[in-house]
Amino acid sequence: MAASSPPSPSIDSTTPRRFGYDEVARALLVEWMDGQGQVIPFTKLRRSCPCALCSGELGRPGRFQLDPDLHPGEDELADIQLVGNYGLKAIWGDGHDTGIYRFELLRQIGEAGD
Repeated sequence: MAASSPPSPSIDSTTPRRFGYDEVARALLVEWMDGQGQVIPFTKLRRSCPCALCSGELGRPGRFQLDPDLHPGEDELADIQLVGNYGLKAIWGDGHDTGIYRFELLRQIGEAGD
């Protein structure tokens, strides 16, 4: 018997209908095409940054493996930009702007517990 792979997420569950952010709640807001809404705290979003600097690469640890604390500006979302039809780019208060959050990753971050 062949091993089955996990089901892939549907397009509706990984395509945002709209997104924005709430400065007061300090969270990214995403409404998905399947009708689900997510509130992702800025701190969780920043710690999940997929860039090589933050998450590491080639066996080297990333920023948050070396120092898990958030420093001033690191969890202040200055702006978000749509990247093609596949992700969002976050621009943080400390100037960091190299992380592209693919929609599938955003959905996972939003569904993961703290």
